[in-house]
Amino acid sequence: MLSTYNFRLSTYNSLLTTMYYLLFTIDWDFFNKVYYNQKVSDYLLFVGIIIGTLVLKKPLASWLTRMSSGLAARYSYMKHKDTIREMLFKPFERLLQTVLFFVATEQLANILDSVVFKRLVSTKQGVRINLGDITDHVFLFLFIVFFTQLVTHFIDFIYYLRMGKAQEEKNVSREQMLPLIKEMSKLLAWILGSFWALGSVFHVNVPALITGLGIGGVAIALAGKETVENFFAAFTILSDKPFQAGDVIKLGEIEGVVERMGFRSTRIRNADGSAYIIPNQNLVSQNVINLSTRSTRGMKVVANIRYGISHAALEGLIGEIKEALLKTPPVTEPVTAIVENFDKETFQLVVSYHLPHPLPEGKNLLAMKHEINLKVFEIITRQAKLGALPGTIE
Repeated sequence: MLSTYNFRLSTYNSLLTTMYYLLFTIDWDFFNKVYYNQKVSDYLLFVGIIIGTLVLKKPLASWLTRMSSGLAARYSYMKHKDTIREMLFKPFERLLQTVLFFVATEQLANILDSVVFKRLVSTKQGVRINLGDITDHVFLFLFIVFFTQLVTHFIDFIYYLRMGKAQEEKNVSREQMLPLIKEMSKLLAWILGSFWALGSVFHVNVPALITGLGIGGVAIALAGKETVENFFAAFTILSDKPFQAGDVIKLGEIEGVVERMGFRSTRIRNADGSAYIIPNQNLVSQNVINLSTRSTRGMKVVANIRYGISHAALEGLIGEIKEALLKTPPVTEPVTAIVENFDKETFQLVVSYHLPHPLPEGKNLLAMKHEINLKVFEIITRQAKLGALPGTIE
């Protein structure tokens, strides 16, 4: 115990001796000496900040990210803390490094300002640019880029939260709208960042530029008329909600499941796996049938019968077919059988029936159609064998 105390006392005395030596033996005037219009202390501070930045940037970025994730955890689930750390760590690190490197270069402001670049514009006028202005503008540009990148990562995180909540609540319309809102928000962030950089870094007259873009925007809108129409049609679909992702729709001869809706087009996949890319304007301007909102699905069977059948036999055939279909679960009313399309030798008997949508568990649409078609064929064949139907049945 005593030896430990003596060891600590000797260590303490050694530290005091070292501090005394540093304080009273170092030539402090050396730090005030000026080399190339800059003090030695400024050079050392510059090096110290650079080294400190390289060593501490990751811990500092991690600390800022933890603060952000802790704040986000108050408004969201705790499970999202790791996600926000992954999304924000790199942007925070780049932004911190840029700011601290700028602080380091400011220690050498006298040297940077003394390095001047001259360019002769005309015989009477020239341009003087010092190195300090160049470094200031470079760091400001990098700061704007990394700050905008940080904002877009925040947008990604908010989208992640909202999309997760929409999926938990099974809110399909919100799931469909959130990707568009996210992309629009990120695009707006980069546009604002670009205007900020143009005005602050490149000294562009931003109001005049916006005015010029407004005039040029008319020409661009006219040139890209179809793109603009599809863009606004996307918001029309999202606001009116004629269909949602996952719905089965029919547009003309195209029928399939809505997979994704973008700024320009909507992707529909049909039963055989083929994908149709349809411009949004077509979905707004044409009649779209949303098959997912129906409670029943209409089906039909067409049989070609030769002339010569009596009225009573035809009525009996129709009645037997209707009775057989109504006894076939899960067929629902109305069940009809009508005569159509009189050709030279035959006429068509069109049998229509309905199946519930969606089908009961364990039932398959193709299997149901096959079963009912066989029943209709069996009835007509049996009537033909009994002599009720003349000739052959097609």
